[in-house]
Amino acid sequence: MNKKFVWTLLLLIVIGVGIFFLTKKPKEEVIEENEDEIVEETDEEEEVEEEPEYTGDTDFTSFSTDTQTLGEQSEATFSIESLEHSSKDGYHEFLFTLNTEYEEEPYVIASYLSNMSVIRLDFQGISKDSTGIGYQQEQAINKEGITKIYHNISAQSDQELYDIGVSKSTIFHLSAEEISEGEWSVILKIKYPGEITKDIDLGNEEFSTEDQEIEGIGATKNASITSYTYGTTGGILKLVWSVSGDGDNPIPSVTASYNDEDELIVTFPSLSIDRVSNISTGMTLPLGITATPERSGEQSIYTFTGMEGKAEYRISASLSPNQVILEIK
Repeated sequence: MNKKFVWTLLLLIVIGVGIFFLTKKPKEEVIEENEDEIVEETDEEEEVEEEPEYTGDTDFTSFSTDTQTLGEQSEATFSIESLEHSSKDGYHEFLFTLNTEYEEEPYVIASYLSNMSVIRLDFQGISKDSTGIGYQQEQAINKEGITKIYHNISAQSDQELYDIGVSKSTIFHLSAEEISEGEWSVILKIKYPGEITKDIDLGNEEFSTEDQEIEGIGATKNASITSYTYGTTGGILKLVWSVSGDGDNPIPSVTASYNDEDELIVTFPSLSIDRVSNISTGMTLPLGITATPERSGEQSIYTFTGMEGKAEYRISASLSPNQVILEIK
């Protein structure tokens, strides 16, 4: 082997090693960009919510915050016969009894919806619901951070949605058991997340024709309207806007008043997003009432017509699920 070849080979090795160490970073120095994990240092210490210390005997290893599913989508239909809920050791239990003529297991999905502060139970293939909780109605719980169970409205006729309000994200467990032929128990267990005190304006308790308002958040806190539902109970129209926002308060500011033409004007002065206001044809509601939405900049205006004169109304808000509610008599 001649000397020139040896020197050339050594030179190539040195250059290769140099490039290797210049381009390769030690593993512990690699930082993956993830906006959800960015923490800014400040002079003020952030208050960290501590998980309530649990000292009971329940084993929570099978609980999680992940979406959980029972059964599979099929042609099978079920009737929900009853609902019971009760306080257990460290968790709250919701027991639904279902009947069917089919052999399949009920198709049910449980998931945490952070924008609504609820754990949602989604029942598919339901032909009848006899829980006794009407649509847009609720049963109060108010136990260690679990606030209520709310019967939401679905666009699908064979789907039933139940939203369980929670103060914050918490682990849960969904299971089913066939207790006799064609009779099933669907059981949702939710670990108590612990109560959180929030000073939030929830609007008005009384009906009137006077001006009403809710002092909430605006676009700077990402105040948003994500969807809406409506129905009637006892001759009262109930329109529900699902809302969200950053921080402890998800309720946007809103005002309501009658104009000189006896039209009820509901104004959200500062919204980051309004997914309902793009309904250009307007909203045809029960009791002969219509609503016309209009979006201008950050402001959303809903004009309600069809009432006889100035009908009494109430504008209020609710947490878990997060809602702004308009009721018109």
